[in-house]
Amino acid sequence: MTGPGVNPLVLAPRLVASSGAVPWLGYQMSAWLQHCRLGKGRAHRRYLALIGMAVGLALVPGSLSAQSVTNLTFGEIKLGVLAHDASFIGGKEHGVDVNPEVIMPSPVPDAWAASLPAYLRWMVQPRPTFGAEINTSHYTNQFYFGTTWTWMLANNILQPGDGFSAGIFFGGAANDGEIVSSKSDRKSLGSHILFREALELGYWITPRIQLSGYIDHVSNAGLAKQNQSINDVGARIGLRF
Repeated sequence: MTGPGVNPLVLAPRLVASSGAVPWLGYQMSAWLQHCRLGKGRAHRRYLALIGMAVGLALVPGSLSAQSVTNLTFGEIKLGVLAHDASFIGGKEHGVDVNPEVIMPSPVPDAWAASLPAYLRWMVQPRPTFGAEINTSHYTNQFYFGTTWTWMLANNILQPGDGFSAGIFFGGAANDGEIVSSKSDRKSLGSHILFREALELGYWITPRIQLSGYIDHVSNAGLAKQNQSINDVGARIGLRF
């Protein structure tokens, strides 16, 4: 049973992110930086803005107080609508991506995670994640798989039971795009298997329903001669299970 004002989203032991979390997240974001080959002029500024947002999210868990950040470990079903290969960050392909996703509960028990040092707790409860981005205009489709880390940053903000969360995804993605293309509206992806990273900022309307902003990136990290990334931006709704 829960008492008045207790948010069910944070009933688990408070698994705190500390400043020790920042270097590891920084490493992940630096990998993103390597994926995005910076150009000049407007493209340069677009990529810098994207990377700045990534670094800002990476610093969030370590900068908030120890009493306010909790790992989210339950399962979720998500559905998103994303701008495919968004033009403001160097996109060439077109259309809208429909983004179904399933996030499974973390297999790591809360009790075990709570026994670890604070600088490790934030990262030991990833959630297995599977999803797809289905393009509505016959451009590149993706199926992806990996892990998601999500943290509740604050709760009971506007009403009892609500909250703000942030999350990152890292994994792989299979695609049906073009490896090498000379077309003006297609990316040369270099491979049908790519690295994938994503960032999500969400607002929990209730302890079960979330609305979020979402951005993801796929590329081969320079392992192939061709390495044009695809970056999607959009919104999603999530349902806890």
